[in-house]
Amino acid sequence: MAERLADEGREVTIFSRSFSEWLLRRERSGPGAIRMVQGEVPPGGDLLELIAAADVVFYMAGSSTPSMASSDPGGSIIRHVVPAAAVLDLMRETPTRRIVVASSGGTVYGVAEQLPTPEDHPTRPINLHGHHSLTIERYARFFAEQNGFETIILRFSNPYGPGQISRRGQGVIAAWSQALARNEPLLVFGDPKMRRDFVFVDDLIEATVLAGLHAPPDTYNVGSGRATSLEEVIDLLFAAAERETEVVHADSRPVDVPVTQLDSTRLALATGWRPAVDMREGIRASWEWACTLHPQGEHTR
Repeated sequence: MAERLADEGREVTIFSRSFSEWLLRRERSGPGAIRMVQGEVPPGGDLLELIAAADVVFYMAGSSTPSMASSDPGGSIIRHVVPAAAVLDLMRETPTRRIVVASSGGTVYGVAEQLPTPEDHPTRPINLHGHHSLTIERYARFFAEQNGFETIILRFSNPYGPGQISRRGQGVIAAWSQALARNEPLLVFGDPKMRRDFVFVDDLIEATVLAGLHAPPDTYNVGSGRATSLEEVIDLLFAAAERETEVVHADSRPVDVPVTQLDSTRLALATGWRPAVDMREGIRASWEWACTLHPQGEHTR
């Protein structure tokens, strides 16, 4: 996303507690600069100055997942909810009035009664991660009402694509692509017919930038609009790799929503955004990315 904004000539600052080598290689100066600033959230004074200098804040921090929130409720609040509240609180002290907040379209609705699911569907999370995401949304709306912020809440479905490194239970397509590249089994939790709305990274970036720069304050779903089963993902991955590996099945997890499929019509009407990358193309790109991380596995056919 930083590159997408910088390519338009905008100056972008990324504030994070850590940076991958892949990201550090993208730091650049001059027109369309990308600057990296390392720090923690809740922050010290550095972040206040950075927010004050910004036209738009894109808040995408946090380290919660459904499984992590379930196993460590208190820790996940500290790592996920508290940083968001801290950033919103800092904004009160700056002239910056526009913020984009990443939320979870995969968990806030719970077991949806309507598919595709629109933003006005009741929110009944079945896991703590969804509750944490809704809490952050409520904080964002509260601060917006009290302080005149323009707040854009984006409920992402399941992002995937090049650049995603699977860790701590995030990113099933990344996890399976990297496992296959290492010639390891693919681990499936629960019913492989469970369906997810997977949105490709380039589509998600375009949606985020368009919403952040042009959409009126509101809550927007960001998804492909299609629910793809886990078994179909495996078939597409094996086709992209032109080889297969063992598939290992494990018990289902109570934190997993059986189906996610988001209706992103509201965002389309506000910005003209539409997802452009289908699953076959996206999974092939994910596989090719995994092969750059594990080149030995690429040639073991």
